[in-house]
Amino acid sequence: MTVSPAAFGVERFSVPAVLDARAQQFGDRAMMSIAGTPVTFAQMRDRSCAAANVLADLGVQSGDTVALFTGTCPEWVYFWLGAARIGAVTAAVNAANKGEFLSHALRLSRAKVVVTDTERAERIVTGERLLLLGGSLSEQLISSPMSVSAAATEPDDIAALFFTSGTTGPSKAVATKWHYLFCAAATVASAWELAAGDVLWTAMPLFHLSAAPTVLAPMLVGGTSVLADGFHPSRVWDSVKSCGAVGFVGAGAMVSMLLDQPPEPRDADLGLRFISAAPIAADQYRGIEQRYNCRVVTMYGLTEAFPIAVKAVSDEGVPGTSGTVNPAFDVRVVDQGGRQVPSGTVGEIICRASYPGVMSMGYVADCGSGLRVDEHPEWFHTGDLGRLDEHQHLTYVDRATDSLRRRGENVSSVEIETTVMRHPAVFEAAAVAIPSELGEDDIFVVVTLQPGATLDHTDLLDFCAARMPYFCVPRYLEVLDDIPKNVIGRVRKDVLRNRGLGDHVWDREAHGYMVTR
Repeated sequence: MTVSPAAFGVERFSVPAVLDARAQQFGDRAMMSIAGTPVTFAQMRDRSCAAANVLADLGVQSGDTVALFTGTCPEWVYFWLGAARIGAVTAAVNAANKGEFLSHALRLSRAKVVVTDTERAERIVTGERLLLLGGSLSEQLISSPMSVSAAATEPDDIAALFFTSGTTGPSKAVATKWHYLFCAAATVASAWELAAGDVLWTAMPLFHLSAAPTVLAPMLVGGTSVLADGFHPSRVWDSVKSCGAVGFVGAGAMVSMLLDQPPEPRDADLGLRFISAAPIAADQYRGIEQRYNCRVVTMYGLTEAFPIAVKAVSDEGVPGTSGTVNPAFDVRVVDQGGRQVPSGTVGEIICRASYPGVMSMGYVADCGSGLRVDEHPEWFHTGDLGRLDEHQHLTYVDRATDSLRRRGENVSSVEIETTVMRHPAVFEAAAVAIPSELGEDDIFVVVTLQPGATLDHTDLLDFCAARMPYFCVPRYLEVLDDIPKNVIGRVRKDVLRNRGLGDHVWDREAHGYMVTR
């Protein structure tokens, strides 16, 4: 069953319809606290209108693109929502971008104006008009009248561009509609059982699709998002406790970092209803629920289609899975020839929308002067490997590009990493494929160590050999100070693959270490 705008008291999912209705209902209630700045529903309505007027005064019209290139700040949200009021398209640019990464994003989005801050303005060399935050602009956003000449928009208009991670090539700009973004937010809010007056805490960046649940979920239900300007594990629970949050929302890597904090008696008294993150390792799942006296909520999806599978607060859930298939999507697992595989068999996850408008439109074409979208095919190939059981529980296994082939066997890098990180000296691990002189792949694992720990390579291999099939035991090991990651903590395996084998890599075959079956 599809998500209905009528269930939220509006005729269609649009920013003016939903935000203005909630400002009438909950005007003085905080909709968000962004990097320490509280913003009520009425203020969000007024400041988004002011942002719309600022853009209109710069000549931004319906269909023009406004790039948002700032850190986490209230103005990001004002201009995201304000652009929607005049029919402009926003491009959510990674705040860490620079050089060709930044130029590519701005070029692909055809940005007419770039909203940015003094820290990032000097990185922009492509000639777009800059709208610099601070000073008189900040005053204007707070003091301007709320009226705005809204543009006539259609449900099929492009609303926002979000960029893929670009681990297999240049980032793609994913074109989304407001209906999709609100449907995603509504599904997530339902999984969280978020109600009017509830508070959730997150440090997820706004330039990912996480902006949809972070901003739009509280807007839909009358709740509050507390959005931190950074993730600092030692301070998270103090912040969660002080704001009275019922939910923590983050990436799986963030939860792992929190678990590495020393346990405290207060962990079970934080008042949390749920911790929402993905992926959550099967062996950590119930331990998280017990330690923090809450339920795990987990999901699977991509920028292009989200969420494809959901495990809600009230669901018992199966540890290691991402929940059951969202009825908004038809989902199959297929082999390399596109044939559906039996239940429980690993293959590529593909999906199609069960209802109009519940997934993204397609990718922006990298040619021409305007925004042209190459629409997704009927069945969208995620590039992820997974399996579906007979009860429609979906398990994410690996990125197809991150999977390994060793001695005729398909190997999950995720499963290798999970095992390696159980070693007492290891803090983090990442496994990638290195082409083998015998064909297929050799396995290269990089690790970081626990504070004060040292690593004996032979001891780690013994540990692995006792806990994984012989063909999964790594050939190459290297200890790093840091594993390269993107801003939300996802390991940049493309960087590790391109880096290859350096002088400090330990090769078990060169050292005569033999693995038996």
